[in-house]
Order: sequence, then structure tokens, then C-alpha cells
Amino acid sequence: MSSYRISIVVHGSYDSKLEPANLALMSQNPRVRWRMPLACAALLLVGGCAGYVPRPLPEAPQWFADIDATSAPLTVDQVVSRALEFSPEVRHAERDVDIAKAKNYADGLLPDPTLNLSTDRPGAAGYVPAFMVELGYEVSALVDRPARKRAANALLDEKQLALEWTRWQVANHAYALYVQNVSLTHLENVTSQMTAYQQDVANRMDIALEHAYVTRDAAMLAQTRYRDSEQASSALRQEHLKAMQELNSLLGIHPGAQLALAAPPEPSDIPQDVIAQSLVDLAKHRPDLLALQAGYDEQDERYRAALLGQFPKLDIGVTRGRDTSAIYTTGLSVSVTLPLFNGNRGNIAIEKATRESLYDEYVQRLDDAYSAVHGITAELRVLHEQLHTARALEFALKTSLEKARHAFEQGNLALPALADIESQYLAQRIASEKLASEVLQQHVALCTLIGVSAIDHQPL
Repeated sequence: MSSYRISIVVHGSYDSKLEPANLALMSQNPRVRWRMPLACAALLLVGGCAGYVPRPLPEAPQWFADIDATSAPLTVDQVVSRALEFSPEVRHAERDVDIAKAKNYADGLLPDPTLNLSTDRPGAAGYVPAFMVELGYEVSALVDRPARKRAANALLDEKQLALEWTRWQVANHAYALYVQNVSLTHLENVTSQMTAYQQDVANRMDIALEHAYVTRDAAMLAQTRYRDSEQASSALRQEHLKAMQELNSLLGIHPGAQLALAAPPEPSDIPQDVIAQSLVDLAKHRPDLLALQAGYDEQDERYRAALLGQFPKLDIGVTRGRDTSAIYTTGLSVSVTLPLFNGNRGNIAIEKATRESLYDEYVQRLDDAYSAVHGITAELRVLHEQLHTARALEFALKTSLEKARHAFEQGNLALPALADIESQYLAQRIASEKLASEVLQQHVALCTLIGVSAIDHQPL
């Protein structure tokens, strides 16, 4: 879009010919008057400039010092503390805060004045070089500066709260990965022992088949159970490898590092009064909701600044000049932009629509937060019932297995029957551990949603 500019110049003048001494000095050296102002302006410009410092990109991954060589196993507190310090998500959120601080600093700076210089060289004798110097300032830029400064402050608050929300999530996620890796390590060891037992049973059944002590169906069944056990063990190793790589990534260490982890404390149920109180104050203490509130406040100020930007722009300047007849002039220039075609209406529409979008996003996030808490709470009740049933069945199978082993040692139970009970116990144990892991994941998700630690349920 285009706009019209109106310039108003008021001049006062005097005839320098009445000062022969000054005219003689300027005729001899017309550059004398230029040197000092230009030197001062150059010093000001150079003195306020920032220097360039190169920072080349790395050619290879830069992992932090490995911690897998430590003699003592890492505790859950050590893992969570390191995750908060070295997690890529936390470091990325910290850089966002740094950018917001830089923008806050930039929006707090006053606009620079403008200096215009021009000169004319006469082509006839008896005349002196003419010049014009104008120092101007955009006064209208000060009108929306308070709104832009408030918006920058709100943006900084938003990024700081987003960093806090990231730290919440990383802390609880590190705890969940810690417990998951410890559980998978224990389960993988047990499954490996069971696989070795099933292999021994299958070999013994093959020998018994050669002597016609068992049927071919029984030997084939033993081989099938051994292969199933081996597949289950392989699947657990893959799951454990994935969980360990995810934990290493969260801690910022080499993907292949093998960490020694101490046994974590048993997770306990979240008290219902903690959940109820957290829901009451959810919009007042959960960082992501507070960050959205700050983001909405920022956009509201951007909208205000856009409304202020529809008024005419005003530039005021002071001029000093000399024509070729050596007559000096001093004046005042005023430049006004007429808002006929643009009027900042496009930016106003954009900022208003963006504010509406942020409003809807906050309302939806608030609704989702309450719905998620209620949904996870209901799901946890069902999972706890399933886990209780699975643990009871596991205990019953363990008791039956102990009796079957005793009977087998006494010669009162055949090997295929013992192997069958062993397989059932292994399958049930894996199922119980899977349910326990799912309960833990939902437990951590609920703690993150209501803003308490998954370790001790204290407010984050």
C-alpha cells in the first residue's frame, strides 16, 4: 500500500556576507566545518557496535561426560537431577528463555534518530559549496512503546513458565524411565533363567523321546515352549534397549552407555485429597496454563500496539543548511504519514485474530487438563484392580510351581507337566510386570498433570 507524506519546513536565516572574516575562512578551507561533526558521529556509531564472534557448528556429536563408569549404582534422585541439568528438552527451553530476554531487551530500546547530509557544488565562480544537515526523530514510535514493552515482558514470563513446565515433565519422565529400566533389567534376568530352563527341558525331552520314554507330541510341545520363551526374552531385551536409549538421551550421554541403577522406592497411590486440591488450583499453579495466560497477555498488548499504530506517523527534525550564496538557514521539519490506504489495518486484523486463537487454545487446554486428570484417575482404578488380580494369580501359580517341583523331585510328577506349570508362571509374571509398568506410566502422567512429584507426591 502507498501513503502520502507532508513535510513542513520553517527557516530562519542570516546573511553571512556581513561577516567577511568568516567567508574568507570558509573560502580558504570549506571542509573545516564538516570534520568535527563527522568525526563525532563516526565515534558514536563505531563505539556502540557489537563485535562479531564466529561459532562454527560441530562436526560430530558432543556428548557429556559418561557416567556409566561410576562404581556405585545411580539413585533415582541422581538420575532426576542430571536429567534436569542435561536434558535436551530443558536446554532447548532455556535457549527460548534467552531469546525472550534478548527480545525483551530489544523492545526496551529507544528508536535511533536519523541524520541526513547533503551537499551541492556550484559550477560558477563566486559561489560557495552548499550543504544541508537534518537531525530527525520518529516521535510516533514512542506512542506504542509501552504496549510493546509490556508484550515483551509477558513473552519472557511465558518462556520462563514454559521452561518450568518442561522441567516438570522431564523430572517425572526421568523417574518413570528409571523405574522402567530397573524393572526390565530384573524381568530380563528372570526370563533368561527361564529360557535356559526351557532349553534344558527341551533337550531332556529329546533324549527321552529317543528312548521312547515320552511321546513325540510331548517333545514337540517342549521345543515350542522353549522357542516361545526365547522370543519373549528377545522382545524384553529389545524393550530394555529402547528404554535405556531413551534414558541416555534424556541424560545427554552416549546412546550406548550402560547405566547401573539402584533399586527405586516402590510407587504409592496418590492421595485423593492431593488430586482434589490440585484440580481446584490447577489454573493457578500449572506452568503450561500460566504460560498460556502470559502468552495471551502478550498478544493482547501486541493488539494494543497495532491499534496505536493506526495513527499517523510523525517525524520531527531540525535542519541546518547553507546555499551557494553563503546564506545559512536553520529550520524545523515535520513529516506526517497520512493513513489513507493502509492505516495499519492489516496488522490490526492479524493481531486480533491471533488473540482469539490464543483464547480458544487456553480454554481448550484447561478443559483437556481437567478431562485428562479425571480420565487417568478412572483408568488407574481399573488398572489397579487388574494388577491385583494378576498378582494374586501369579502368587497362586508360584505356589503350585513350588509344589510341582517338589513332586517332580520325588518322582511323582512328569517333566512335561512341570514344564507346563513353569511356562504358565513365566507368562503370568511377565503379564503382571507389564501391568505394573502401565500403572506406573499412568501414575507419572497423573502426577505431571496435577503438578506433584511422582516420587513423593510433593508439589513441584
